[in-house]
Amino acid sequence: MKWQLLHKACWAGDAKEVARLLAAGADPNGVAPTIWRQTPLGRTLEFRLTAPRHSGHVETVRLLLQRGADPTVRSTSLDMTPHELSVFCGLEPAAELLRGFGPAGPHPTGLTGLWLASASRLPEALKPEEVRRLASEQDVNAIWHRATPLMMAAGHAGHFRVADELLRAGADPNGGYSLLHASCEWHFEHLVPALRYLARAGWNVNLCDPDGQTALHKAAFLGYAAAVRFLLDNAAEPAARDLSGQTALDIARQRNKVAVIKELERAAQVPRRVR
Repeated sequence: MKWQLLHKACWAGDAKEVARLLAAGADPNGVAPTIWRQTPLGRTLEFRLTAPRHSGHVETVRLLLQRGADPTVRSTSLDMTPHELSVFCGLEPAAELLRGFGPAGPHPTGLTGLWLASASRLPEALKPEEVRRLASEQDVNAIWHRATPLMMAAGHAGHFRVADELLRAGADPNGGYSLLHASCEWHFEHLVPALRYLARAGWNVNLCDPDGQTALHKAAFLGYAAAVRFLLDNAAEPAARDLSGQTALDIARQRNKVAVIKELERAAQVPRRVR
């Protein structure tokens, strides 16, 4: 069970415990026997909003590399290399440590360099020039894990200068599913500022997915009351029904999303405001 102990320490960025376990014989390349098959490096750099990476994770990366961890192996649910993961989560010192270990070939499920550069939480000042260059070479509207580069720049990274570059390069704010549809997978930290940005850029808040669900349906499903409020204030149609005949309020009631129910019931009683 040493792999579990090592992976737990890597997740926490507990460099002391990682060093102890490696000295005791833990495998720096031991792959977790789970569907995500994380390596220790992958587990160290795996992104979660509720568990930000910190200096202990950088020291853990250094320790693992010193003990022979392979920095070219893809892992985690994103199937990224350690360098790609460090770029995605924005841990700049770890990205520097891993910079020479890029992917050996194209991503197996279609992640592009432009998508990753747009989604990267590395300091925004580092990104516009790279995004501008990649946008001239790659599909600026390519969708990966439900999201376009524009959605990731705005919602995941909160990098609106990068988003500006993408729009100038031809990014479509109505391309693919909405930000709320993508949020079912990503749970965007900068969701409401991103919604505000995309609305100014020409996003149609009432576009439907193949199931007939609008962004308002998805916001109700997720229980995002602030997003529901924004959408209602920006001409989202609360009476819209999906292909199963449900409104956003129906979904909120089924899932007992109390704050969302209040917003939608209030919208049914008063004229909608449009900003």
